[in-house]
Amino acid sequence: MRNYFIFLKKELFEAAKTYKLLIMGAVFLLFGMASPLTARFMPEIIRWAMESEPSMAGMDLSGLITQPVALDSWAQFFGGYTGQMGLVVLVIVFSGMLSSELSKGTLTIMLSKGLSRSTVIFSKLTGALLIWTASYAIAFLTAWGYTTFMFPGESVPNLFLAMFCLWGAGVFLLALITLMATKTNKGSACLLLTGAVVIMLAIINVIPKVSKYNPLSLISSPAQLLYGTTTPRHVYPVLVVAGIAIAAFTMLAVIFFNKRKAGKKTALLACAAALCFALTIFIYEEIPQQIKLGRLIISERIIVGEGTEWELHGLLTLPKNVQDRVPALVLVHGSGSHDMDETIFENKPFRDIAEYLSSNGIAVIRYNMRTLTHWNNMPEYFTVWEEKIEDAILAAEMLKSDPRIDENRVYMLGHSYGGVLAPRIHVMGGNFAGIILFASSPRFLIDISKAQNYAAIEVMEDDSEKEAALAFMDEQWDDHWNSFLYLPDDEAKTTLVPGWGGATAWYFKDLYLNPPEMFIKNITVPFLVMQPDDDVQVLTGIDFAMYKELLAGRTNVTFKLYEGLNHLFMPSTGRDISQIFEEYRIKANVDPQVLMDIAEWIKSDK
Repeated sequence: MRNYFIFLKKELFEAAKTYKLLIMGAVFLLFGMASPLTARFMPEIIRWAMESEPSMAGMDLSGLITQPVALDSWAQFFGGYTGQMGLVVLVIVFSGMLSSELSKGTLTIMLSKGLSRSTVIFSKLTGALLIWTASYAIAFLTAWGYTTFMFPGESVPNLFLAMFCLWGAGVFLLALITLMATKTNKGSACLLLTGAVVIMLAIINVIPKVSKYNPLSLISSPAQLLYGTTTPRHVYPVLVVAGIAIAAFTMLAVIFFNKRKAGKKTALLACAAALCFALTIFIYEEIPQQIKLGRLIISERIIVGEGTEWELHGLLTLPKNVQDRVPALVLVHGSGSHDMDETIFENKPFRDIAEYLSSNGIAVIRYNMRTLTHWNNMPEYFTVWEEKIEDAILAAEMLKSDPRIDENRVYMLGHSYGGVLAPRIHVMGGNFAGIILFASSPRFLIDISKAQNYAAIEVMEDDSEKEAALAFMDEQWDDHWNSFLYLPDDEAKTTLVPGWGGATAWYFKDLYLNPPEMFIKNITVPFLVMQPDDDVQVLTGIDFAMYKELLAGRTNVTFKLYEGLNHLFMPSTGRDISQIFEEYRIKANVDPQVLMDIAEWIKSDK
């Protein structure tokens, strides 16, 4: 231990003597200053450059250049300066940590006099770690001071976790450099080997399952944390794997450098041990759920509409080892062209629902939408019958004909737009035992769209754009849609509605003539109305309240309101409707209480 501290002291003295400390401190001080200064003055520079361009003379540039905020400063810090250039400087400065002394012979002399090779590795890595930590602290504190001064009173979420992630990325690179330095006697070769490994990690990082555990993800994690496109709990696995990799690289560096005491077999065993540790994280995160589900459910590939021109691939999940016939649920998608899991970015709400319910005694059928599978062959003037209704009825018939299913206990869950159509699906042939309206609305689709447009306009920052958009909505929206809704049937079938994915006026006219309340009033089966309170697409104060009014006085209707959940029944980050897709990018799962309530309602006597 005494030799370790003596050699560490020597390392730090050499770093000061060779100006390594000064260079690192000065460079990172500059990065810390540059981040908030760039965020503050870059819009002015861009404005000056654009105004100097003759072709843009007289143009209003206010809508093109936004006012900078504290988040912009930290985005520069983690993304452009310290997060990229800073790590490049770190790799370059320390790539010769062993080669310089080996080439001069100073290290060889000390080793020949009994200095432990492991002491050399640990001392050099510790010295590099201290210099990195000090330099990074200088950059962070400088950026924090300037940002606080330039953007007072603005808070940034997850800032310190973002800071720790980037620091961990630097430690990971230092451990990698140390390992590569033991395999070559030249700093340039160490630099090339390190770069090759980083490039390889970057290439495989495009695979979602890999990026979740790839230590290189620590470089991009800070920006994702700041912008809310990931959550802290999704960063923890990669931090643990990075820690394992750092320990493994250090151990391997000692083994490779200490050639007299360890051979290739030991190195291979060390690599295998590190890999097993890293895989443990993956297994802990991913495998237990699949093992549990394998014990509890059966998954069968099915085809809805088999033998027709509209065959749809899907999955039927059933509880395993159940003697009696079980209740079942048909899942009907929201708007858009969805797969069987209703995949929205990395989130799969229908898979969450199916796997939970089937592990709790309820069969579930889910399938790819017709507009996803057969978009190129859809009729020229299709309606919701071809889009959703017919396939939901066919799925219900498939369940009722299955001897494992209780044909008198087949239910339907309609999510969002699927819930708008759920009463119509039931009346037109679904004949369900009960209906779950899942973040749904009884309003006409165009009225929902109108309300969402108004909500998006309200959060516009540019006053002139906001005023123009409001003027269009107030003066032209209704006339625009009336021009389609009141066309003669033949003309409506051939008139495309711009911006609606190839739908004709006939599609919307059919919806307008068949409102949900027309079907609801004739339905006597039980309803479960479920509404997330933080939903910005379907609103508690409007849509949920309308269902309460339409279904008032019925004894077989249950209403459930969930605080803190968004339109997917997943945790909300409180974003407005203009940012909702950023929220949906955050990987999450359907809230457990929601799943439990669905299962309890299906199994209960209503």
